Amino acid sequence: MPLIGTGAPSALFGFHEANNIIMNPTSYKTDTFNLALNWVGDKGHLTGGYYGSIFRDDYNSLTWQSALANGPITCVGAGCFVTNTMSTAPDNSLHQLNLTGGYAFSPTTKLVGGLSYGRNTQNDSYASALMQPGGLPQSSLNGKVITTHADLKLTNQTAKDLVLSAGLKYNERDNRTASNAYDYYNIGRTNVAGIPNLTPYAGVNTPYSNKKTQLELAADYRLAKGQNLRLAYEREDIKRWCNNVVGGAQCVASPSSNEDKLGLTYRLKAREDVSLNAGYTYAKRNADFDHAFAADTGTYPQVNGGDRLGYVAYPYATRTQDLVKAGVNWQATDKLDLGLSARYANDDYDATLGVQDGRTKGINLDATYSYNENSSVSAYASWQNGERNLLNGNNGTATVAPTNIWSNQLKDDSNAIGISTRHRGLMGGKLEIIGDLSYSLDKSHYSTQVPYNLNCGLATTLTCGDTPDIKSELTTLKLTGNYKVDKSAKVALGYIYQKLSSSDYFYNAEQYGYTPNRVMPTNLQAPNYSVNVVTATYIYMFK
Repeated sequence: MPLIGTGAPSALFGFHEANNIIMNPTSYKTDTFNLALNWVGDKGHLTGGYYGSIFRDDYNSLTWQSALANGPITCVGAGCFVTNTMSTAPDNSLHQLNLTGGYAFSPTTKLVGGLSYGRNTQNDSYASALMQPGGLPQSSLNGKVITTHADLKLTNQTAKDLVLSAGLKYNERDNRTASNAYDYYNIGRTNVAGIPNLTPYAGVNTPYSNKKTQLELAADYRLAKGQNLRLAYEREDIKRWCNNVVGGAQCVASPSSNEDKLGLTYRLKAREDVSLNAGYTYAKRNADFDHAFAADTGTYPQVNGGDRLGYVAYPYATRTQDLVKAGVNWQATDKLDLGLSARYANDDYDATLGVQDGRTKGINLDATYSYNENSSVSAYASWQNGERNLLNGNNGTATVAPTNIWSNQLKDDSNAIGISTRHRGLMGGKLEIIGDLSYSLDKSHYSTQVPYNLNCGLATTLTCGDTPDIKSELTTLKLTGNYKVDKSAKVALGYIYQKLSSSDYFYNAEQYGYTPNRVMPTNLQAPNYSVNVVTATYIYMFK
């Protein structure tokens, strides 16, 4: 369902924006093909395969008359673009060849691996170019993406207590689509009088590609009976680029990054019924960042994505991470199994502006009681917490570092409990009943400090301080019954109940009496609902 705007965005001159909402016609199909050939020998095995996916849409475009315009098609100025056309989902296809296999050089040395090559194309004709001054640079996108994958893993156990392994993975997405300049009219941009400004703009498509190489070297050593130590080193290299962008602009913020990880894990079987594990991982990511890259954030491309000089988005920032995790499993009785695990991670980012550091913590507790061969009940409880600290500036530009620095903290808490039960073998082994009940509570807290503005916390300003918590409570009940009619058929009946209760201060601005003069209030409320679903399924297995 497209939302088509034909007015001025309020961020530009403060005018309202008028919209058309229209239904998109739907009539499409996707055909998939799988073909595989297997070979097994005394020391090796090999599988070759083909996978294909072909998408076809019976519609190629959607044309409508705007209720918000009344001028002729060829007019220039207010009231233009009465008849409009947009493309529907384009036809496309994917063809992929796969090869996997393994070979045992000796009883102690083995090699496994795989290769794949895929070709994804999309070449539907463009819809009519009413809004493109001078026409289109070509009649279709002629899109083509080549995907390549390779993986190898070598293991060796020459010594009884030592297993060595080396693994390599390679993934590449090569977007070979041509880059072109597409001139267009921005019908939402107006002058101060609200009259459309039909100055043509140019947009450039940037075919994005990336490549990831991963190396892992590991050693698993048996210290003593019931004690194992694993030491692993991982290296990850990522490259990002765009092929032959018109004008030569840089389309990615971080052209490359690499990360080194070193992990140590200790496992202990303290008794026949108790096992423990503990591990530590140190990771260091180094990332290149181009503050001069141009991002299409609106009508005009913005240097550094429109951010202040020194701001680095955290996925592309140089980072150091310390990760600690531990767990214990206790088989208390033949019927009762208990598990407890915990995880803590600390991230430090090397960025002048942007996310500075973050921490995540989590504890999970689970229990399973099998009171007979066919019946069991399980329960779990979990607590998760995440925090991050950010710095940014109020003044400054993409080329001038800001001096008025403000800080911000975001905190997330998540709590969940649940219980489930499964009963098999009822009614002579034909009936299985499954039940699941869960409850979760999630909260987000947001706090901002603006030290250079002492009045930021006033009710008339309120640009700093703490906002109310954003909360959501979700209760879910699932009941399922599976009845086996015969060897080939079964009937499944199910019931689902779900209740969501939430509160979010964002919706306060949507209420009557709180919206700006030029904006009509919607009185939209935070989601709060209950849902009841009944399902019936017949399953038949062909032989």
